[in-house]
Amino acid sequence: MDYDISYARKALYILAPLSIMVMYTEGMLIPSLLSIEKDFSVNASQVSWVLSIYLLSGILMNPIAGKLGDIYGKKRVLTIIIWIYAIGVTLTGFSPNFPLLISFRAIQGLGLAMFPLAFSLIREEFPPNLVPKAQGIISAMFGVGSAISLPIGAYISQTFGWQYTYHTVIPIVIILAILIQKEIRESRINAVVSKIDYLGLVFLGVSLVSLIVGVTEAPTWGWSNTSTLGLLIASILLFTLFIFYESKIKNPLISISLLKRRNVLVSNIAAIVAGFGIFMAYQALTYLFEEPKPVGYDLDIFYTGLTLLPLAIFQIIGSMIAGRTISLSGPKSMLIIGSFMLIPTYLVTSFLALKGSDVSLIYIVLISSISMLSTAFLNVSLINLLTFSVEREVMGIATSLNTVFRLIGGSVGPAIAGSIMDTYTTTIQITYNSHYVVQATIPSDYAFSMIYAIASGIAIIMTILSLFSNNITYKKLMEAK
Repeated sequence: MDYDISYARKALYILAPLSIMVMYTEGMLIPSLLSIEKDFSVNASQVSWVLSIYLLSGILMNPIAGKLGDIYGKKRVLTIIIWIYAIGVTLTGFSPNFPLLISFRAIQGLGLAMFPLAFSLIREEFPPNLVPKAQGIISAMFGVGSAISLPIGAYISQTFGWQYTYHTVIPIVIILAILIQKEIRESRINAVVSKIDYLGLVFLGVSLVSLIVGVTEAPTWGWSNTSTLGLLIASILLFTLFIFYESKIKNPLISISLLKRRNVLVSNIAAIVAGFGIFMAYQALTYLFEEPKPVGYDLDIFYTGLTLLPLAIFQIIGSMIAGRTISLSGPKSMLIIGSFMLIPTYLVTSFLALKGSDVSLIYIVLISSISMLSTAFLNVSLINLLTFSVEREVMGIATSLNTVFRLIGGSVGPAIAGSIMDTYTTTIQITYNSHYVVQATIPSDYAFSMIYAIASGIAIIMTILSLFSNNITYKKLMEAK
């Protein structure tokens, strides 16, 4: 296949900022949840749906968009999705009440399907030896988005309100949508199958909805509650039915034989595991910074953003290093290194968390930055391991399902972290105006320590999984051809 390197670079410069756009929009949402809770007079359980509905709609949209992209063209589907995202972002910032906020966040969540399509388009346009560098640049843009959102987005959110974070991103979304529509070429390779497996989509969709609702409500209902258990069991049974059904029909949503390939299987299982541990640890870190002393560091939204800035910088550095290294030696070594490095960094953080705010904030930021460097190695390696292991005709659905598995892990991890923080609490006295004292119940230092200890265990599982992957280098790809 002939490659137009000049166009490929232009496509990269247009598609990579999608990461910046989404990270800028979402970067300050978690620290702003308390403000949203107060603005709309809702409780913590209700406000958690601001995140859950976004993930849920994104999880449901990814396999649909991936399959449609493989059949009808990835650029066409990507264009439609980014315009839907633009509508969601615009409406969210002007939400007059909480039910509409949740509805608009659901529309916005559909935009999560942009990334697998963008990854697939870049994979098509770059020669194999340059794909890891391109993927590394895109992953680095997530760090750039965080670097922008953490200080600037935090200042806007704290000074003008969380709504203005959305207002300021609207022009960027529109500009990127126009550039994609006008400048990006349609994918050159499409799937031969023109039929969509709607029944399979129903099985998969209902299974995922049951899982996310069960996991999201578990901290409130209780993990042993019959409703929670019923939803989780229904999710497992429906997903099993989905796999069985897909193995029997002529035109499945995704080929089961494809899912059974070693690298695809490792990538998908690793996506769940990595999403679980990383999202759980990151959420705990944000809470740790904002919780009152002596457990946390009592930072406001703005200073939390500034404190997280080094993590974004390390993410940028790690993504660029991983992209260049994978181009030379393949993804397996970086996958192992990234997974292994998370074990001691999470473990050290677990021990430091036991001492609460007595530990200098600098140490927490330093060890967390190394964790983020490791995470960047891991994430860039996983997407390259997957994209080099599947045919281009099914790239859309393969990368979309991998995103689904990552988001599933990213939903379960924070939910378990929330349950731990609700279970292990401590009561402290907070003094206002030097004389007014109130008692507050907050997560204990033991809760944060336990979360990071679990994350360290997850990193061990991730390291073991990475050992089972087959390395793929540019030389092997050329020999295969």
